[in-house]
Amino acid sequence: MAEVEQKNNYVGNSFWILLEKASRIISGILVGILVVRYLGAEQYGVISLGLSVIAILTIISTLGLDSLVVREILTRKEDFNKILGTAFSLRLLGSLWVILLATTWAYFNKSAETTLIFFLLSISILFQSFTVIDFHFQSQVKGKLTAINQVITLSVSAFTKLALIYFEAGLIWFATMAAFEAGLSAMIQIYFYRNQGFKISNWQFSRKESRFLLKYAVPLIISTAIQMIYLNADTLLIDKLLNDMSLVGQYSAGLRISQASYFIPIAICAAVFPGIVNNRQNRELQIMRLTQLYSLMLWLAIFVIVGALLFGDIVIGFLYGDKFPQSAIIFKLHVLSSIPVFWGTAWAMWMLAEQKQKYVVAMQILIAITVLILDLLIIPIYGISGAALSLVAGLYLALIYMVFGYNYKENFNIFFKALNPKNLIDIMNYSLKKNK
Repeated sequence: MAEVEQKNNYVGNSFWILLEKASRIISGILVGILVVRYLGAEQYGVISLGLSVIAILTIISTLGLDSLVVREILTRKEDFNKILGTAFSLRLLGSLWVILLATTWAYFNKSAETTLIFFLLSISILFQSFTVIDFHFQSQVKGKLTAINQVITLSVSAFTKLALIYFEAGLIWFATMAAFEAGLSAMIQIYFYRNQGFKISNWQFSRKESRFLLKYAVPLIISTAIQMIYLNADTLLIDKLLNDMSLVGQYSAGLRISQASYFIPIAICAAVFPGIVNNRQNRELQIMRLTQLYSLMLWLAIFVIVGALLFGDIVIGFLYGDKFPQSAIIFKLHVLSSIPVFWGTAWAMWMLAEQKQKYVVAMQILIAITVLILDLLIIPIYGISGAALSLVAGLYLALIYMVFGYNYKENFNIFFKALNPKNLIDIMNYSLKKNK
């Protein structure tokens, strides 16, 4: 069968998106670690707790629209101004609710200073409404623009944070950086959008479009909400059950490093999503590309795990020194979840392409129930290590569901084929062919 391939160079787009994500991780490691060391476990715990609360509430602003908007622009190119305008309006309204709810929660549960920090952190969500521009770039396979944006934003942010450390700035200044980064990124996105010949003034809000997007986004909203809860509940429960902000900081510091590799599956899947969607007329080719993607996810995750287990203690000790004694074990425990996380990123994308979002919701509910029950049982006994173990256990249970929960014969066959490292050679050959 003749291959139905997008004419755009997806491999080149993957490179640019990987560059963007890598820049974010490099900034997080080289500068973020210095910030963590400067703030110390307790103050970093306050920042981490605020980010966890906001992350849970962010579903109100994102509304699960990210991949859905990309898909709709791909399939309804003539309506892209209406799609972008409606998505932007929905996200902007949702961001205002995030600011209100996050600040209110802190006001009734924490000190006045912590409430101010929560407010400053939540402002970043307002600027992130302009992320809909990035959805347009994704649909046009123009990851280069996003990459340049992030490199500029992260470079400016990194130098600013170094200056704050040098001048021994207070915690509030570091909380302000989230809004500063988001605002700068939004301005650059707007500039690139206009430079490409598009105008934000052409965006249109449509009630009909909003009902359409929200209707199909409901499973994604539920799924993302559940995901945000189980991914951030551990931080909240550590604060509640152990009542030690220093432990919150040490736990978050360990996760910060173990999650550094998560940009890999997100970037790769974001880059190839248009290609897989555009191959929907050729099922055989689509399954082959999906299998190759799964294989790449699996072997990259294995590589990450092996490296972390071998060098985890050295890495954490070098980065944090002796101020975060429990972060190393958290890092090594949590990094074990790389396989289900990498695989799950591709699987969720595939479920969206197949319009089977209900299976993603079921999977997220399974994880959430498992993790929350284990958190309540294990954290009081094993402390922050129990929180990491709970999350890992829940994610591996989800991996079993991802393989057998939907169309298990086809999915198990794909899983089995993905284990073959020969797929990596096929991917390399395909990449070289596309670049000729």
